[in-house]
Amino acid sequence: MAELMLSPPLRIKPHGSDTIRDVATLKDASEILIDWPHARRDPFYQAAREQVEAALESKAGAAQAQEAFTALCNHAGVLVR
Repeated sequence: MAELMLSPPLRIKPHGSDTIRDVATLKDASEILIDWPHARRDPFYQAAREQVEAALESKAGAAQAQEAFTALCNHAGVLVR
């Protein structure tokens, strides 16, 4: 299966970290979601998680998954502009 690339890649600063992380693929986004703090898993998180996993399983489009993941990161204040 080909990597599902994000276009453009996102830069985030994960919760509790001083490091900026580049998120270039939906697999990267999935890894971020796995490590997402349990206390911050709100409806934005749930939507992103569902869309990213569905896209990785070829059950949804990559663009919708990226949109949901970007909305989550923006909402959580971890998106680096």
